[in-house]
Amino acid sequence: MNGLRYRRWVAAVVCLVATTMVRPVHADAGDFGAMPGLWKIQVRHVENGKAGAPTVTWHCVDEGADPWTTFAAWTPAQGECTTTDPQRRTTSLTWKLTCKGSPAASAHVDFDSAKHYTGSVSVAGHGEVIQVEGDRYAACTSPED
Repeated sequence: MNGLRYRRWVAAVVCLVATTMVRPVHADAGDFGAMPGLWKIQVRHVENGKAGAPTVTWHCVDEGADPWTTFAAWTPAQGECTTTDPQRRTTSLTWKLTCKGSPAASAHVDFDSAKHYTGSVSVAGHGEVIQVEGDRYAACTSPED
């Protein structure tokens, strides 16, 4: 895969499209070890082994939220990509990505507490290409949070 094509693929990976994450598994939020509330999510592109400046988003997670749609929402799924082999444990989510014309990728989110997680997307032959970190800051104060 040439450099430009690889960069385009990485750019596609960063898009925040969670719709394919919902189809494979519906997780029961009651047994998933993450707190509801206002979360700060930082996503960083990794190039040549160095993480770039973060893109920051804020997201309000309610108590009944499906972990796949809330904590895996930063992950890729644009174009002709499919998500396979979803795995959910009480403190982690993992899945594989297959995109037409691109190398295979895998993604994960790991919680070290109910208020903090880290994760990444790794591409076969290229290593880690995206890093993510989430921190819970406070309770949500309104539906507009």
